[in-house]
Amino acid sequence: MKKMKKMWAIMLVVMMTVLLAGCSEEGAGEKAAEGEEADSGGKKVIGVSLMTLQYEFFQDLKAGIEEAAGEDYEIVFNDPNMNMQEQIDAIENFCAQKVDAIILTCVDGDGIIPALDTCEEAGIPVVTVDYKPSGGTYETYIGSDNFLGGQLAAKWAMNNVLQDIEDPHIAFLYNPMSIASVERIDGFKDILEKEKPGAKIVAEQGGDSREAFMGIMEDVLMANNRVDIVFSYSADGGLGSYDAIQTLGRDDEVSVMGFDASAEEQTVIKKDGCYKGSIIQFPDKLGATCVDSVTKVLNGETLEDEIAVEVGVYTADGIVYAADL
Repeated sequence: MKKMKKMWAIMLVVMMTVLLAGCSEEGAGEKAAEGEEADSGGKKVIGVSLMTLQYEFFQDLKAGIEEAAGEDYEIVFNDPNMNMQEQIDAIENFCAQKVDAIILTCVDGDGIIPALDTCEEAGIPVVTVDYKPSGGTYETYIGSDNFLGGQLAAKWAMNNVLQDIEDPHIAFLYNPMSIASVERIDGFKDILEKEKPGAKIVAEQGGDSREAFMGIMEDVLMANNRVDIVFSYSADGGLGSYDAIQTLGRDDEVSVMGFDASAEEQTVIKKDGCYKGSIIQFPDKLGATCVDSVTKVLNGETLEDEIAVEVGVYTADGIVYAADL
């Protein structure tokens, strides 16, 4: 009888051990789901959330960050694919993982503020790039110099497209929701007012897609017998204008200047037709500047509120920089 009781006691101990082990594993799983501290092998960890990785520009920005980080940092990427809530969740997870810093291109300048507050509470520095939040705390904003981009587009156009036209007729295409868009148009106007004070702005229209801009430009061309040049804040606007010009057969009358120098823009520009040039950004340099800024912050340095990265003009003959104009 005593042997039987002893056996039951041993079995009970074994069962309790297995049960406790199972509970321990379950707890560990919950901890991981909530955002277990990242295991980086001793490296500093940077959480990166770009608004989307579906576009060429952000893919190049990602590559620039990776190359600049090298072996010095562990990089954890998030692709919210333009979903604000997914980006907020990712940033909260970065904070729970206790990453050392965050690089962010926000999906929405207003919507990101609560996530920035979470980062501030967690003591995690944030470097923003390409899209400036409208509030919240962050170390710096890094972006292409949009005003300079507009100026370069205008200067190049004055020297290569409008040099023999005293009072050019110009159409501007922009996005009313984009601060960068306004800065680009303002930069072009700044040079226009100085170099061609008699210029006439025949249209200044806003849109948000290539198809929308094509329709807008068709209306502008049908309403105006003369349009010498179109300056668009983006590749979509430039290519939409190009589509409209082709459709209406006005290639010999209207020139196009775009912004972004996307792969398709570059292909069209090389045809040496009406699409004359586009402002080229350097997302790889933006990425490298982000990593450099993170390093400075982690070393206790204070950054400028904004850091501008150079741009150039992509033309059929190559890239033209500010120093060349």
